[in-house]
Amino acid sequence: MLEITRYSIKNPQLEPWVKFIWYLETKSEVSISHKLLPTDSIDIILNMSDRIEYQIGDNRLVASAFHFNGMRNKYGFIFQKGKLKVFGISFYPFGLYPFLHLPLHHYNNQIVDLQIASKPLSENLKSVLDSNYTISEMVCAIERVLSSTIMMNEQDIIILPILQNFYNNRQNTSINSFCIKNNISSKTLERACLKYTGYTPKTLQRIDRFQNVSNRLIYSQQAGKLAELAYNNDYYDQAHFIKEFRCFSGASPSRFMKERITVKENTRYTFR
Repeated sequence: MLEITRYSIKNPQLEPWVKFIWYLETKSEVSISHKLLPTDSIDIILNMSDRIEYQIGDNRLVASAFHFNGMRNKYGFIFQKGKLKVFGISFYPFGLYPFLHLPLHHYNNQIVDLQIASKPLSENLKSVLDSNYTISEMVCAIERVLSSTIMMNEQDIIILPILQNFYNNRQNTSINSFCIKNNISSKTLERACLKYTGYTPKTLQRIDRFQNVSNRLIYSQQAGKLAELAYNNDYYDQAHFIKEFRCFSGASPSRFMKERITVKENTRYTFR
């Protein structure tokens, strides 16, 4: 079982964009081979240990020490051996854009070298990890680097609050109703979501719905209530639920319950 410590964000300037900072360190050598599920988080990974390998579809690659995972609508796998020492910065789906100012649809289902995407951010974060700080001091220093990196132009100032509102209400309103309420066209919302998150509003809702049901299966062991899960999460019927679940996870709900190989199922969290 991996032990990950999650640190809440203390800087109010970062709270709209960053969910939390996390840290993983093992005292002994381990070997992980875990499934990564689709998620609406985008994580910058700062790896100070042995190499991390990913497999998404038929592509297997060795990640650079500092990299980020573009949003995924496909399952994948992560592999790593040895003593682990890794920091992660977990962003909301629209949260990474103000730090990179790069259209995120280019990075869907990809592992991206942070040095290539933003050399200044990569080097500033490296200087933090090269310091003699304690772990808690490093977390504070990472926040300082991030807060000094945020860039927002006039368009961002207008669009990003709308995307935040959509994210906060994505389960409770239709896309059409949201657009009417916020006086924007569906095309404007779609272009904004593609630019700032990488996916269309509909796909973001589907990923969120999958996260909800997969969490229920992981933590509540509700394999025997598939019809109820389908109904409560707005799937057309149980067959639609199973088909979409298999698309996102690579397994039917019943098989998913037996595998027990995802990162979530093999991680214990401490919150600070």
